[in-house]
Amino acid sequence: MSDTILNGNEPKSLTAQIKDAELQVLKHQRMVAIRTDDLIQKTQQQMTAPASLLLAGGIGFVLGELTKSKSSKPHGTDEESQVTETKDIASTLMSALNQLVTINALYTTFSDSMKQKESQ
Repeated sequence: MSDTILNGNEPKSLTAQIKDAELQVLKHQRMVAIRTDDLIQKTQQQMTAPASLLLAGGIGFVLGELTKSKSSKPHGTDEESQVTETKDIASTLMSALNQLVTINALYTTFSDSMKQKESQ
């Protein structure tokens, strides 16, 4: 404030300071929206990249092989322990799938809300 008096500039009125602060907030909100859009676009590009799709396919294959039911009962194994193991794997996979569904729902909601803010 002493700098403005020494330089001959009068301090801004409270109304002008409020308007400046509002403009700065709006500018920051626009920058956040722009960066969010860039982040979403880059995330979508990474998710659809061939390496990501190959990795997802590989994980799916491995999980499918782990959960595949055996057509013939192996010799010397307890059938009850195999059933328990299969149930454990199935519950783990269902838990992972539920988490992925939740993440997808959050991502979709976030993306939709950002699109609505842009159109306003």
